[in-house]
Amino acid sequence: PLSTVALIYRTNAQSRSLEEACVAKNLKYLVRGSAGTFYSRAEVKDCLCFLKFLYNGCDRQAILRAVKTPSRGIGGVSLNEFFDYCEEAKDTIIANDLDSGMIPMTPLDILISLSDDGDREVSPFIPPEGFLTKRTLNRLRPFASQMKMLRKKAQAETVSDLLSSIIDIMQLNNHFDSISKTSDEFADRLSNVMELRNAAERYTDDGPCLSKKRKIEEGEENLQGIDDVSPLGNFLDDVSLLTEIDKPEGDDSEDEQKRLHANLMTIHASKGMEFDAVFLVGNEEGTFPTQRSIAEGEGSIELEEERRLCYVAMTRAKTHLIMSSRKEVMTFFGKGIKVDRTERSRFLDALVSKKSQKKKVKTQVTPQSSKTRTLEHMRKRRQSKSISNVGSDKRLNSRYSTNAGPNSRKDWKPTTGASRAGLTSNVHRDGLAVASNRARKGTVANSVSEPNMKRQRQAVGKEGRAKGSFTNSNREDRDAPPEFDSTLFFPIGSPVIHTIHGAGNVIPPLSPSDEALMVSVRFEDGMELPFPIGDRSLRIKFQGNLM
Repeated sequence: PLSTVALIYRTNAQSRSLEEACVAKNLKYLVRGSAGTFYSRAEVKDCLCFLKFLYNGCDRQAILRAVKTPSRGIGGVSLNEFFDYCEEAKDTIIANDLDSGMIPMTPLDILISLSDDGDREVSPFIPPEGFLTKRTLNRLRPFASQMKMLRKKAQAETVSDLLSSIIDIMQLNNHFDSISKTSDEFADRLSNVMELRNAAERYTDDGPCLSKKRKIEEGEENLQGIDDVSPLGNFLDDVSLLTEIDKPEGDDSEDEQKRLHANLMTIHASKGMEFDAVFLVGNEEGTFPTQRSIAEGEGSIELEEERRLCYVAMTRAKTHLIMSSRKEVMTFFGKGIKVDRTERSRFLDALVSKKSQKKKVKTQVTPQSSKTRTLEHMRKRRQSKSISNVGSDKRLNSRYSTNAGPNSRKDWKPTTGASRAGLTSNVHRDGLAVASNRARKGTVANSVSEPNMKRQRQAVGKEGRAKGSFTNSNREDRDAPPEFDSTLFFPIGSPVIHTIHGAGNVIPPLSPSDEALMVSVRFEDGMELPFPIGDRSLRIKFQGNLM
């Protein structure tokens, strides 16, 4: 297919409803990971084998699994003895011309007749002592008593309640605990069993497991298609249908390969994979994050691990990510069922609140104010960038105009190239000479010696600090435009070299508005271009030998 889709969930038990939804919509799906499809998991099969045995007493596969769940010490030899006894009991009834049509002769009925509380005196079957060893008989009788109790409950309880009775009577929780390697695996098995009960809840309104909706009387035609199958039979038929669909058909045709299919997997199984569209389901408190991590408290390792898993699941999506949550979740306590209203996951809440805050900020800022702020920001950024590129000192205003009056910028006029010949022209302010070409490698100011320059700069620094021009209290003074223009560093008429355009001469600014920030240059080919004073690709061309 041209695109890939994944349905990702936190626990394996959540796959059951997704699988059934895919079947209902005729959507091909593939469950990835070691757990496999829901009805192929060991704990689910362990529960279903008892239901199948109760519904069909001749189901040999169900008998073999039920006898060993949990282990009762009944091996293959004992089972062969039991099956031989069943065949002999049937033959005896037929040979004695008994009404075999009225006597149930399934292995389940014969097994129940072996129970300790069974009335073997009225049993139509032959005594088992001659066919079953004492060891086999002692192992089968407790199991026969349990199955007898379950069949009585199946005639009065619903499918969901019968599952609860099977778990209690057969002590399946202890069995699941014994076959689980970790506590997380045990919790995962229990959640799968609870989800199986959840699936059986839809048949509650149909009545007890082994009761039929309506008996068709003799001579009555079933014109309306009345279903005379018990609720337990309907449930097992649906499970069988889903199990058959889960099996690969081996259709490798071109149309089948192009058909879109959904990938179902847990978050752990999705690591290392990417899909075009990802549906992250079950984002509610108690499911994701899990109830155990919530109980550990905020800042715990378990809760941080849940947050990391949420990030892993979200990053599986290439282009589309959809996160959903349930408003209500069905939970079980004993044999009771309750529907709890859930809260949205804290992880999903964080994303939704962050998105709403962004929308709120956007609605508060009008397009005109946003544009104005952007232009002001760009203008300030250009000024600060130009100042920082000229020298390492960010306080040029305080250094070069310490004692200058407020109108010094208006009164000051740039000198011509003749007055700045030799590149050592100075700006005199209060008797202090500051070299226009700042200290560079190989450049020496002729009018001021290096030691004197150092002392003068120290004096300027002390005087500036004394006046408070370098303190944090004068932010407005620092943010004000500096009192200088481009001719202070690039005198008009000075020869310059550009790394791309070549040699040229400085000319008066092309635009009066950019006079303080831009340097206008006319190159040898006649091209005139403005450059920022901090442009590192533009430098003055020195003439003669330099020290």
